[in-house]
Amino acid sequence: MHVFFWVIGLGTLSVLAALWGAEVPASLRYPFLAAWVALMGWLFYATLRCSTTADIKAIHARGMVKRRRLAWEDIQDIRAEVNPASAMQSGAPNVLVHAYGRDGSKVLLPFVDDLHVNVERELGLLLDSWSELRGADWAPDPQAAVLIDRRDARQAALMTGFTAVMLAFIPLTVLMLLPLFVDMPEWLESVLQPLLVMGVGAPLIFALTAITSYRGRRPSG
Repeated sequence: MHVFFWVIGLGTLSVLAALWGAEVPASLRYPFLAAWVALMGWLFYATLRCSTTADIKAIHARGMVKRRRLAWEDIQDIRAEVNPASAMQSGAPNVLVHAYGRDGSKVLLPFVDDLHVNVERELGLLLDSWSELRGADWAPDPQAAVLIDRRDARQAALMTGFTAVMLAFIPLTVLMLLPLFVDMPEWLESVLQPLLVMGVGAPLIFALTAITSYRGRRPSG
């Protein structure tokens, strides 16, 4: 959280420096500054309100925008999962905890991560509470399991697609530069134009990889 607050503060200072360093009319400068301060204030307030609490009836997850209530008997699973954004965001947690609902929804439990708590201990407490409070007649919902597996398959497919595009960046760049060093037919040179290679090739690689991954992972039912 402290990192997030530092980002807000430094971002605000950068905006102030940019506004006063550039020739921006006062009629635009002050409304923009007011809107920026209001946005940063809301982010600060919303972040402070984020929380995860539990009582004998449910888990309550309050996010920045939405508040979710998951009754113990409706929870299908509680998992600690790797945060895919941690590889690209400095200071982001490496492990997040999610609860899965009967409708297949995946609910992030704010601040239950490896930056703020001992994830193994907190997850153990949540799982013990879930086992005790969900009811003696609780049983997994088969339809919910299918929905959860489909959600996982979609997320894995998206990550696979993004990874494929990143891996293909250098080969696509080589293709764009190839006409500069190799004589080739005119029609092929027109195909290897930068806009066409990156504008069509990259989205096509993403789509084909993501669809193939999803079809391979998608559960039946």
